[in-house]
Amino acid sequence: MAGEEGGAYPRLSPEQIRSLQCVFLTHSHADHSAALPWLRSQGYAGPVVASRHTLAQLPFPVDGALSLEELCAGGKGCFGDVRIQWGRSGHCVGSVWYRFELEGRSVLFSGDYTERTRLYAVDPIRGQHANAAVLDCAYGPDETSYEAACDHLLERTQVLLDRCGMLVFPVPKYGRGLELLKLFRMNHIAGPFCGDDHFLRELARVEEYGDWLKPGANKLSEVVAPYCGTEARGILFVSDPQLRSAAARELVRGVLAKGGGAVMTGTAEKGGFSAQLLEHSQMELLPYPVHQNRTQMNALAEANSFDKVIPYHSAKIFVEPAAMNVHI
Repeated sequence: MAGEEGGAYPRLSPEQIRSLQCVFLTHSHADHSAALPWLRSQGYAGPVVASRHTLAQLPFPVDGALSLEELCAGGKGCFGDVRIQWGRSGHCVGSVWYRFELEGRSVLFSGDYTERTRLYAVDPIRGQHANAAVLDCAYGPDETSYEAACDHLLERTQVLLDRCGMLVFPVPKYGRGLELLKLFRMNHIAGPFCGDDHFLRELARVEEYGDWLKPGANKLSEVVAPYCGTEARGILFVSDPQLRSAAARELVRGVLAKGGGAVMTGTAEKGGFSAQLLEHSQMELLPYPVHQNRTQMNALAEANSFDKVIPYHSAKIFVEPAAMNVHI
């Protein structure tokens, strides 16, 4: 977890690591996958299970990778004595939720989950029973509705476009960028739209993503062009949300130097370049919701039958340590 002391690697003892039989990933974002090399360095040598697209998105090689689609074809299967169910979580291509059952005991993990998605397909978690459910609650007590957040983002984006001409949106490599493009197109933000090389490659892959996307995604590639640096107006998607790479920083500096603006739609990591731009009012924060808040988490829990609900992904929701003990 970036910004936390020591990188906040999983709090697993050497004995626990040696006892692991399998690691399951929900998706490729760094806060859900980047500790894998550390885990290997600590002696874990077993398989890693994830969707085919998640495995392809990881920025490091994974020995012993197993495709979720092969292990649990059709959304159900087994790993040894553990029964597994999974579904698409709506967060990005390849992202999933899991339900695990062993000897009559079960736990459900939502991963990063949202049903309010313009582009990504989701298999809603409904009618499930689990002894414990670990549910996405990243936005904690923030009660801003999805509709209100989108309306504010669209209104301010149009204002900034009229004022600045050119806007740069730093976005994750997988997930929010294509979702924003879809939102803008559906709500008549005129653009024009440009993207860096990675963003354009993602658009070129929409056909192969198939059931991971909602209908109509293939038309998005028709409206995005490579960025040349001479554009006076439009929206530029840069696939580096914290602007870590020199190339991404250079693109943003170029836009700002010409009087353009920058918009952050997610969380800026403390000390990063995006955070510095926000601090110096060179970037505006306009969140686009890709997680659940507490109200949405509670509604999800009520649509199922969970003996215990454990919210995760938010420092604003305190959970007693004892409440997080789950034994199956």
